[in-house]
Amino acid sequence: MMNMKRYRYVIVCSNGKSHDLSRAGVFNPFESLLGSGDMSFELPELLQKGWLPVRETPMGGNGTNQGGGGYSFSLVLLEKEKVDEPLKAELVEAVKST
Repeated sequence: MMNMKRYRYVIVCSNGKSHDLSRAGVFNPFESLLGSGDMSFELPELLQKGWLPVRETPMGGNGTNQGGGGYSFSLVLLEKEKVDEPLKAELVEAVKST
């Protein structure tokens, strides 16, 4: 079997919200006056599924928001080992040799 690595990028906001970039959709971590905003916390879920952080890159911040405090963002690279199934030819050879 051959081990391969898979990668994912996640944007993390200083307010705790996070967004997996492989997911379709827009990331809106800001609370509005109407209470809307993206309520996704995807980084903890990915970590529980075995994804490991490899690198974090600061992305800066917006300096201010509707609540008066600024948010900062980071781009986090996650990595996970993926074990590929043996190739069909290898399976055939294994069956022939038994």
